[in-house]
Amino acid sequence: MRFLAIVFALYLCADSRGYQDPGREIDVVIRDSDSRPIPNAVVVLSLEGKAGTVADTDATGSVRFRHLLGSQYLISVKKDGFQPVENSAVSLAGMKLDRLEFTLLPLRHKEQVDVKATGDKLNTSSAGNEVATAAARELPTRPATVGDALPLVPGVVRDPLGGLSISGAGEHRSALIVNSADVTDPATGQFGTTVPIDSVESLNVLQTPFLAEYGRFTAGLVTVDTRRGGDEWKWDLNDPLPDFRIRSYHLRGIRDATPRLNFEGPLIAGKLYFSEGFEYAVVKTPVITLPFPQNQRTKQGVNSFSQFDYVVSPIQLVTATFHFAPQRLGSVGLSTFSPQSTVPDAAIHDYTATISDKLTLGKADLLENTLSYTRFTAATWAHGLEDLIITPNGNLGNYFAQQQRSSARTGWLSTYSLRPIAKLGTHNFKAGAYFAPSSENGQVWERPYNIVDSAGQLLERVSFTGGSPVKRTDSEISFFAQDHWLVLPRLSIDAGVRAESQAITETLRLAPRLGIAWSPFADAGTILRAGIGLFYDRVPLDVFSFAQYPNQVITTYNGLGQVLQGPVTYMNALGQVETRDPFVFHENQVGDFSPRSTTWSFQLEQPITPNLKLRASYIQNQAAGLVIMNPVPPSTSSGLGTMLLTGDGHSRYRQFELTGRIRLQNDKQQLFVSYVRSHDRGDLNDFNNYLGNFPLPIVRPDQFSNLPADLPNRFLAWGLVHLPWKIQIAPIFEWRNGFPYLITNPDQAYVGVPYQQRYPMFLSFDARISKDFKVNPKYTLRFSVSSNNITNHYNPDSVYANTGAPFFGTFLGQHKRRFMADFDVLF
Repeated sequence: MRFLAIVFALYLCADSRGYQDPGREIDVVIRDSDSRPIPNAVVVLSLEGKAGTVADTDATGSVRFRHLLGSQYLISVKKDGFQPVENSAVSLAGMKLDRLEFTLLPLRHKEQVDVKATGDKLNTSSAGNEVATAAARELPTRPATVGDALPLVPGVVRDPLGGLSISGAGEHRSALIVNSADVTDPATGQFGTTVPIDSVESLNVLQTPFLAEYGRFTAGLVTVDTRRGGDEWKWDLNDPLPDFRIRSYHLRGIRDATPRLNFEGPLIAGKLYFSEGFEYAVVKTPVITLPFPQNQRTKQGVNSFSQFDYVVSPIQLVTATFHFAPQRLGSVGLSTFSPQSTVPDAAIHDYTATISDKLTLGKADLLENTLSYTRFTAATWAHGLEDLIITPNGNLGNYFAQQQRSSARTGWLSTYSLRPIAKLGTHNFKAGAYFAPSSENGQVWERPYNIVDSAGQLLERVSFTGGSPVKRTDSEISFFAQDHWLVLPRLSIDAGVRAESQAITETLRLAPRLGIAWSPFADAGTILRAGIGLFYDRVPLDVFSFAQYPNQVITTYNGLGQVLQGPVTYMNALGQVETRDPFVFHENQVGDFSPRSTTWSFQLEQPITPNLKLRASYIQNQAAGLVIMNPVPPSTSSGLGTMLLTGDGHSRYRQFELTGRIRLQNDKQQLFVSYVRSHDRGDLNDFNNYLGNFPLPIVRPDQFSNLPADLPNRFLAWGLVHLPWKIQIAPIFEWRNGFPYLITNPDQAYVGVPYQQRYPMFLSFDARISKDFKVNPKYTLRFSVSSNNITNHYNPDSVYANTGAPFFGTFLGQHKRRFMADFDVLF
């Protein structure tokens, strides 16, 4: 495939009234064949016969050259894993633009790069938020994995329970794609332990991906491309020393230890490359409202990502990866009202192996095949065998559930991209197929729990009966076809359709997509994007395993020890969907679920100055057919109740986003600023609350209300700034509404409409200052000091929300200002 390396030029006004010409400023932008920026590319700009100026591109793929007085230049561009541009001649004479853009082709393509002076390459309608991972690694939060870095994206937050929320929905409603492979847990839909951030080349979050090649989600899509090994051996060591805990001026053990080792290089020069990202983590997160040392959530484990790239020929590249992440978790869900004895421990292991082949056929067609295998194992257990006791002031006893399971998926993705076809514009056709069998094996055991009032009087007892081993299998088949049609040089249309089939639900779903991108003005850089699409989510295997879970036996009391009702047995069951969706074809059977969302968006992107780009967007996501749990009261004939999983859930998410990217005087310095106004409502009884690794005990009648991650206003700013003397500062500032919380009575039933009350406004300002010391030509030491909550703002994390609690309505849990020091070794 012949790709264009595009050259831009912007007119610089030159006043010719007698003063000395300061010369031109030229921005050089380096992108890959998918229009993604390429950071850390080496750009050399020189006049013929003279020494050149050398600079590296920043996280946006950009670098600026100043004081250019000549008109004829040579440009060379190099980046590991890509075909270089060697001494490409560029004439600045008569050009109206001050922007040059090059597209680098991966090693798998033919060694051919064209550079032409033309308009800006029009992006697709699916523009996401890309995380500048190089800058993110320097933040005081020191994100170690992809999951740690995602809350830096507008529209992504961590909910009060610590899970990720994308477009207002839990991560089980989103997809995670690493190097074209689906790496989510087939049993729960969760992301699991994500790839080390040091291994990431690009990280993108798309809330509106209108390309038909993307599927199996109803909220958002996270795509990750990992870094290939280079032509020289490099390594670096981050956070080699532990962070010690000091209390009352005494050393009280290790607080955190997160050493990270990364290295890469050629195993066979010019043919076989290797890269490795390795982290060993011991993390202890304190709950400050509980007594030490029984107040720590712990995580201990390894996170390793290895990648091999073999250049078979100039037109073929084979890549193999292996992700290995065993984790041991202690006191999961520990909080003010759930002390250590009442929460579980867990051991969760994630393994993913992939092999992909990318082959250029004919003149420029591209055939890609990716084979992946993902396996998750999980075991959870309680701290003892006592019954769990739920009181208005908090929980007592031991966690009620124990489980052991394993799940696996084998996936094969094959895509074929045709070379551009010039007919009524330019068409870029792409089609593909996906096949993935999956399985789950395991068993769940559950023990009784009791609900008591503040005086200790029993109000309700829930015991469990039955339960059997789980063994489920499924297979998914998908096909897609899409066309990126460049109608005019400044107008493109993305149109496509996706067909998905899930055997266990016996459904076939069709998902049409349509999007446009329009640049109305030749030289202003304005881009308008809009689109609408239908998206379907796969149903996790846990939903179909629910019938093998233990059944609940519920007895209610009047507070004096007398039985009001029961014992009543509630049987676990799956419902049947009566859908009128014209794009869903299914058998009328139990469990024929098809979660879906209709999403549309409008976006305006506008460069204000060469150093400031703004983007405004509006997104609306209407979801239906979501799987929820509803307790059905006992019938008079059988006397049995039902815990029913149905496909009748709905949610509605609306988001207005305003983001800005600011480049400071030095191109490697950037600030990212965003404001999000959103509203998130839906059915509260999402199945994920009661299934999965850590189920909640109490099942209340479903209601449609604000969802737990609803945040009407959120302002976020972060970035990286270089100071003199090799000092850099990485600040992060967040201001937002407090999360909503629900009010309950001593019976643990809702009081009023759930999630209408909120925590106080949240404000946090953190910063990390670091300085580099050159030890020798090869090694550099980076010393840093970080501070959390510099303003010492009151950000409580707990509230007495039960009307039976003596301190009802009182907030607590203030995380005060804290300082930390660490150092890295750079090669």
